[in-house]
Amino acid sequence: MTTVRHTLVQCSARLVVLIASLAFNGVVHAGTAADDAIRIESGAGQFTFVDAKGDTAKRMTIYTYLPAGLKADVAPIVFVMHGKGKDADGYRDAWAKHAKTHGFMVIAPLFDDATWRGAYAGSRVFAQGGKVVDASWWSFNVIEHLFDAIKAATGNRSATYSLYGHSEGGQFVHRLVWFLPEARFARAVVANPGWYTMPDPAVAFPYGLANSPATTGSLKRSLERNVTLLLGDQDTDADDAQLRKTPKALAQGRHRMARGQNFFKQAGERCAALDCRFGWQMKFVAGAGHSNAQMAGDAAAVLMAGPDPRTAASK
Repeated sequence: MTTVRHTLVQCSARLVVLIASLAFNGVVHAGTAADDAIRIESGAGQFTFVDAKGDTAKRMTIYTYLPAGLKADVAPIVFVMHGKGKDADGYRDAWAKHAKTHGFMVIAPLFDDATWRGAYAGSRVFAQGGKVVDASWWSFNVIEHLFDAIKAATGNRSATYSLYGHSEGGQFVHRLVWFLPEARFARAVVANPGWYTMPDPAVAFPYGLANSPATTGSLKRSLERNVTLLLGDQDTDADDAQLRKTPKALAQGRHRMARGQNFFKQAGERCAALDCRFGWQMKFVAGAGHSNAQMAGDAAAVLMAGPDPRTAASK
Protein backbone atom coordinates (compact mmCIF):
# COMPACT_ATOMS: atom_id res chain seq x y z
CA MET A 1 0.00 0.00 0.00
CA THR A 2 2.86 2.36 0.88
CA THR A 3 4.46 1.65 -2.51
CA VAL A 4 1.18 2.41 -4.31
CA ARG A 5 0.75 5.70 -2.45
CA HIS A 6 4.35 6.65 -3.22
CA THR A 7 3.83 5.89 -6.92
CA LEU A 8 0.62 7.99 -7.01
CA VAL A 9 2.39 10.93 -5.36
CA GLN A 10 5.21 10.70 -7.90
CA CYS A 11 2.72 10.60 -10.81
CA SER A 12 0.80 13.56 -9.41
CA ALA A 13 3.98 15.57 -9.04
CA ARG A 14 5.00 14.78 -12.62
CA LEU A 15 1.54 15.78 -13.86
CA VAL A 16 1.75 19.13 -12.07
CA VAL A 17 5.18 19.78 -13.61
CA LEU A 18 3.88 18.80 -17.07
CA ILE A 19 0.85 21.10 -16.86
CA ALA A 20 3.01 23.96 -15.64
CA SER A 21 5.42 23.41 -18.50
CA LEU A 22 2.64 23.30 -21.10
CA ALA A 23 1.05 26.43 -19.69
CA PHE A 24 4.39 28.26 -19.72
CA ASN A 25 4.89 27.38 -23.38
CA GLY A 26 1.41 28.48 -24.37
CA VAL A 27 -0.03 25.00 -24.98
CA VAL A 28 -2.57 25.31 -22.17
CA HIS A 29 -4.53 28.58 -22.30
CA ALA A 30 -7.25 28.99 -19.73
CA GLY A 31 -7.90 32.68 -20.43
CA THR A 32 -6.88 33.86 -16.97
CA ALA A 33 -6.62 37.50 -15.98
CA ALA A 34 -2.82 37.19 -16.16
CA ASP A 35 -3.05 35.94 -19.76
CA ASP A 36 -5.16 38.92 -20.74
CA ALA A 37 -3.19 41.60 -18.91
CA ILE A 38 -2.42 44.66 -21.02
CA ARG A 39 1.24 45.56 -20.80
CA ILE A 40 2.74 48.33 -22.92
CA GLU A 41 6.45 48.81 -22.38
CA SER A 42 9.21 50.54 -24.33
CA GLY A 43 9.87 49.14 -27.78
CA ALA A 44 7.82 46.63 -29.75
CA GLY A 45 5.39 44.41 -27.87
CA GLN A 46 2.06 42.66 -28.01
CA PHE A 47 -0.76 41.48 -25.79
CA THR A 48 -3.99 39.51 -26.05
CA PHE A 49 -7.24 41.43 -25.87
CA VAL A 50 -10.64 40.01 -24.98
CA ASP A 51 -13.38 42.56 -25.56
CA ALA A 52 -15.37 42.51 -22.33
CA LYS A 53 -17.76 45.10 -23.79
CA GLY A 54 -18.27 43.20 -27.06
CA ASP A 55 -17.84 39.62 -28.27
CA THR A 56 -15.90 37.90 -25.51
CA ALA A 57 -15.40 34.81 -27.69
CA LYS A 58 -12.88 36.69 -29.80
CA ARG A 59 -9.29 36.74 -28.56
CA MET A 60 -7.28 39.34 -30.49
CA THR A 61 -3.56 39.96 -30.75
CA ILE A 62 -2.69 43.64 -30.34
CA TYR A 63 0.74 44.81 -31.50
CA THR A 64 2.26 47.85 -29.80
CA TYR A 65 5.17 50.23 -30.03
CA LEU A 66 6.19 52.75 -27.40
CA PRO A 67 9.26 54.94 -28.09
CA ALA A 68 11.99 54.86 -25.46
CA GLY A 69 11.60 57.63 -22.93
CA LEU A 70 7.88 58.04 -23.58
CA LYS A 71 5.62 56.80 -20.78
CA ALA A 72 2.43 54.91 -21.59
CA ASP A 73 0.38 56.99 -19.17
CA VAL A 74 1.01 60.23 -21.08
CA ALA A 75 1.58 59.05 -24.67
CA PRO A 76 -0.89 60.09 -27.39
CA ILE A 77 -2.52 56.93 -28.76
CA VAL A 78 -2.56 56.15 -32.49
CA PHE A 79 -4.52 53.15 -33.78
CA VAL A 80 -3.01 51.74 -37.00
CA MET A 81 -5.36 49.50 -39.01
CA HIS A 82 -3.84 46.86 -41.29
CA GLY A 83 -4.77 45.96 -44.86
CA LYS A 84 -5.94 42.74 -46.46
CA GLY A 85 -2.62 41.02 -45.73
CA LYS A 86 -3.48 41.00 -41.99
CA ASP A 87 0.12 42.00 -41.23
CA ALA A 88 -0.65 44.12 -38.20
CA ASP A 89 2.87 43.56 -36.84
CA GLY A 90 4.35 44.82 -40.11
CA TYR A 91 2.17 47.93 -39.94
CA ARG A 92 3.33 48.47 -36.35
CA ASP A 93 6.97 48.17 -37.43
CA ALA A 94 6.51 50.60 -40.35
CA TRP A 95 5.04 53.17 -37.97
CA ALA A 96 7.72 52.82 -35.26
CA LYS A 97 10.05 55.47 -36.69
CA HIS A 98 7.18 57.93 -37.01
CA ALA A 99 6.19 57.24 -33.41
CA LYS A 100 9.73 58.14 -32.38
CA THR A 101 9.69 61.33 -34.47
CA HIS A 102 6.33 62.61 -33.25
CA GLY A 103 6.16 60.99 -29.81
CA PHE A 104 3.13 58.71 -29.76
CA MET A 105 2.15 55.14 -28.92
CA VAL A 106 1.25 52.76 -31.79
CA ILE A 107 -1.61 50.30 -31.26
CA ALA A 108 -2.10 47.88 -34.18
CA PRO A 109 -4.95 45.38 -33.67
CA LEU A 110 -5.01 42.16 -35.68
CA PHE A 111 -8.41 41.32 -37.21
CA ASP A 112 -7.53 37.87 -38.52
CA ASP A 113 -9.87 35.93 -40.81
CA ALA A 114 -10.05 32.90 -38.54
CA THR A 115 -11.51 35.02 -35.73
CA TRP A 116 -13.52 37.62 -37.66
CA ARG A 117 -14.59 35.55 -40.69
CA GLY A 118 -14.56 38.47 -43.09
CA ALA A 119 -16.27 40.90 -40.69
CA TYR A 120 -13.37 43.35 -40.42
CA ALA A 121 -13.63 46.27 -42.83
CA GLY A 122 -17.35 45.95 -43.40
CA SER A 123 -18.00 44.73 -39.89
CA ARG A 124 -21.05 42.53 -39.54
CA VAL A 125 -23.53 45.39 -39.37
CA PHE A 126 -26.39 43.20 -40.55
CA ALA A 127 -27.34 39.71 -39.42
CA GLN A 128 -29.13 37.17 -41.61
CA GLY A 129 -32.48 38.60 -42.58
CA GLY A 130 -31.23 42.19 -42.65
CA LYS A 131 -31.56 42.95 -38.94
CA VAL A 132 -28.92 45.36 -37.59
CA VAL A 133 -26.49 43.58 -35.25
CA ASP A 134 -25.94 44.94 -31.74
CA ALA A 135 -23.39 47.74 -32.26
CA SER A 136 -21.25 46.54 -29.34
CA TRP A 137 -20.30 43.53 -31.51
CA TRP A 138 -19.23 45.56 -34.56
CA SER A 139 -15.54 45.48 -35.44
CA PHE A 140 -15.61 49.29 -35.35
CA ASN A 141 -16.48 49.39 -31.66
CA VAL A 142 -13.49 47.22 -30.81
CA ILE A 143 -11.42 50.39 -31.15
CA GLU A 144 -13.56 52.26 -28.63
CA HIS A 145 -13.47 49.33 -26.21
CA LEU A 146 -9.73 48.80 -26.67
CA PHE A 147 -9.11 52.51 -26.03
CA ASP A 148 -10.89 52.22 -22.68
CA ALA A 149 -9.00 49.05 -21.78
CA ILE A 150 -5.60 50.61 -22.57
CA LYS A 151 -6.43 53.69 -20.53
CA ALA A 152 -7.51 51.57 -17.58
CA ALA A 153 -4.38 49.41 -17.75
CA THR A 154 -1.83 52.20 -18.20
CA GLY A 155 -3.42 55.15 -16.44
CA ASN A 156 -3.41 57.07 -19.72
CA ARG A 157 -5.76 60.06 -19.42
CA SER A 158 -6.17 60.93 -23.11
CA ALA A 159 -9.75 61.88 -23.93
CA THR A 160 -9.27 61.06 -27.63
CA TYR A 161 -7.15 58.95 -29.95
CA SER A 162 -5.90 59.20 -33.54
CA LEU A 163 -6.91 56.67 -36.20
CA TYR A 164 -5.26 55.53 -39.45
CA GLY A 165 -6.07 52.76 -41.89
CA HIS A 166 -4.52 51.76 -45.22
CA SER A 167 -6.19 49.76 -48.02
CA GLU A 168 -8.67 47.44 -46.27
CA GLY A 169 -7.80 49.37 -43.12
CA GLY A 170 -8.90 52.51 -44.95
CA GLN A 171 -12.21 50.82 -45.67
CA PHE A 172 -12.49 50.07 -41.97
CA VAL A 173 -11.76 53.65 -40.94
CA HIS A 174 -14.18 55.40 -43.31
CA ARG A 175 -17.01 53.04 -42.33
CA LEU A 176 -16.24 53.60 -38.66
CA VAL A 177 -16.63 57.32 -39.39
CA TRP A 178 -20.03 56.65 -41.01
CA PHE A 179 -21.42 54.36 -38.32
CA LEU A 180 -19.76 55.71 -35.15
CA PRO A 181 -20.07 59.47 -35.63
CA GLU A 182 -19.48 60.04 -31.91
CA ALA A 183 -16.34 57.87 -31.73
CA ARG A 184 -13.58 59.51 -29.73
CA PHE A 185 -11.00 59.98 -32.49
CA ALA A 186 -9.53 63.48 -32.72
CA ARG A 187 -8.29 62.92 -36.26
CA ALA A 188 -8.74 60.06 -38.73
CA VAL A 189 -6.75 59.30 -41.88
CA VAL A 190 -8.26 57.10 -44.60
CA ALA A 191 -5.49 55.91 -46.94
CA ASN A 192 -5.91 54.23 -50.35
CA PRO A 193 -9.07 52.11 -49.91
CA GLY A 194 -9.92 49.88 -52.86
CA TRP A 195 -13.60 50.83 -52.75
CA TYR A 196 -16.01 52.79 -50.60
CA THR A 197 -19.35 53.02 -48.89
CA MET A 198 -20.49 56.16 -50.66
CA PRO A 199 -22.57 58.78 -48.79
CA ASP A 200 -25.49 57.97 -51.08
CA PRO A 201 -28.84 57.21 -49.39
CA ALA A 202 -30.17 55.74 -52.63
CA VAL A 203 -27.52 53.01 -52.97
CA ALA A 204 -27.75 49.93 -50.73
CA PHE A 205 -25.04 49.14 -48.21
CA PRO A 206 -22.15 48.29 -48.52
CA TYR A 207 -21.70 50.49 -51.63
CA GLY A 208 -23.98 53.19 -50.24
CA LEU A 209 -25.87 54.02 -47.05
CA ALA A 210 -29.40 52.89 -47.96
CA ASN A 211 -30.89 50.60 -45.29
CA SER A 212 -27.83 51.10 -43.08
CA PRO A 213 -27.72 52.37 -39.47
CA ALA A 214 -26.66 55.82 -40.75
CA THR A 215 -29.27 58.57 -40.44
CA THR A 216 -29.39 62.10 -41.78
CA GLY A 217 -28.33 63.39 -38.36
CA SER A 218 -25.47 60.91 -37.92
CA LEU A 219 -24.25 61.50 -41.48
CA LYS A 220 -24.09 65.23 -40.85
CA ARG A 221 -21.99 64.65 -37.71
CA SER A 222 -19.68 62.28 -39.62
CA LEU A 223 -19.08 64.85 -42.36
CA GLU A 224 -18.16 67.47 -39.77
CA ARG A 225 -15.43 65.33 -38.18
CA ASN A 226 -11.69 65.85 -38.71
CA VAL A 227 -11.06 63.28 -41.48
CA THR A 228 -8.30 63.25 -44.10
CA LEU A 229 -8.52 61.18 -47.26
CA LEU A 230 -4.89 60.43 -48.13
CA LEU A 231 -4.21 59.11 -51.63
CA GLY A 232 -0.98 57.92 -53.22
CA ASP A 233 -0.77 59.71 -56.56
CA GLN A 234 0.71 56.58 -58.18
CA ASP A 235 -2.01 54.23 -56.90
CA THR A 236 -3.52 54.08 -60.37
CA ASP A 237 -3.20 50.44 -61.44
CA ALA A 238 -6.62 49.51 -62.82
CA ASP A 239 -5.44 45.92 -63.37
CA ASP A 240 -4.26 45.30 -59.79
CA ALA A 241 -5.37 41.78 -58.88
CA GLN A 242 -6.32 42.97 -55.38
CA LEU A 243 -8.58 45.76 -56.69
CA ARG A 244 -12.31 45.02 -56.48
CA LYS A 245 -13.84 44.97 -59.96
CA THR A 246 -17.53 44.38 -59.38
CA PRO A 247 -19.85 46.60 -61.46
CA LYS A 248 -20.70 48.75 -58.42
CA ALA A 249 -17.03 49.13 -57.50
CA LEU A 250 -16.10 50.05 -61.09
CA ALA A 251 -18.86 52.66 -61.03
CA GLN A 252 -16.81 54.43 -58.35
CA GLY A 253 -13.78 54.71 -60.66
CA ARG A 254 -11.24 52.66 -62.62
CA HIS A 255 -8.57 52.62 -59.91
CA ARG A 256 -8.02 53.66 -56.29
CA MET A 257 -7.01 57.24 -57.05
CA ALA A 258 -10.12 57.84 -59.14
CA ARG A 259 -12.38 56.17 -56.60
CA GLY A 260 -10.93 58.23 -53.77
CA GLN A 261 -11.44 61.50 -55.60
CA ASN A 262 -15.00 60.51 -56.47
CA PHE A 263 -15.67 59.58 -52.84
CA PHE A 264 -14.38 62.91 -51.55
CA LYS A 265 -16.41 64.83 -54.15
CA GLN A 266 -19.60 63.01 -53.17
CA ALA A 267 -18.89 63.57 -49.47
CA GLY A 268 -18.54 67.31 -50.05
CA GLU A 269 -21.72 67.45 -52.12
CA ARG A 270 -23.63 65.49 -49.50
CA CYS A 271 -22.42 67.83 -46.77
CA ALA A 272 -23.53 70.86 -48.78
CA ALA A 273 -26.96 69.30 -49.28
CA LEU A 274 -27.21 68.79 -45.51
CA ASP A 275 -26.02 72.35 -44.84
CA CYS A 276 -23.21 71.13 -42.58
CA ARG A 277 -19.65 72.33 -42.00
CA PHE A 278 -17.42 70.03 -44.05
CA GLY A 279 -14.56 68.94 -41.81
CA TRP A 280 -12.79 66.67 -44.29
CA GLN A 281 -9.73 67.29 -46.45
CA MET A 282 -8.04 65.37 -49.27
CA LYS A 283 -4.26 65.15 -49.62
CA PHE A 284 -1.95 63.35 -52.03
CA VAL A 285 1.38 61.63 -51.37
CA ALA A 286 3.72 62.27 -54.30
CA GLY A 287 5.29 59.14 -55.75
CA ALA A 288 3.36 56.75 -53.49
CA GLY A 289 1.64 53.68 -54.84
CA HIS A 290 -0.41 51.17 -52.91
CA SER A 291 1.97 51.01 -49.94
CA ASN A 292 1.42 51.60 -46.25
CA ALA A 293 5.12 52.33 -45.75
CA GLN A 294 5.00 55.07 -48.40
CA MET A 295 1.88 56.62 -46.86
CA ALA A 296 2.78 56.36 -43.17
CA GLY A 297 5.07 59.38 -42.89
CA ASP A 298 2.55 61.82 -44.38
CA ALA A 299 -0.25 60.21 -42.39
CA ALA A 300 1.64 60.59 -39.11
CA ALA A 301 2.30 64.25 -39.90
CA VAL A 302 -1.41 64.81 -40.51
CA LEU A 303 -2.41 63.07 -37.28
CA MET A 304 0.12 65.01 -35.22
CA ALA A 305 -0.25 68.40 -36.97
CA GLY A 306 -0.86 71.49 -34.85
CA PRO A 307 -1.83 71.17 -31.20
CA ASP A 308 -1.69 67.83 -29.43
CA PRO A 309 -4.56 65.75 -30.92
CA ARG A 310 -5.82 64.95 -27.42
CA THR A 311 -8.44 67.23 -25.99
CA ALA A 312 -8.34 68.20 -22.33
CA ALA A 313 -7.42 65.20 -20.22
CA SER A 314 -10.18 63.45 -18.37
CA LYS A 315 -10.72 64.76 -14.88
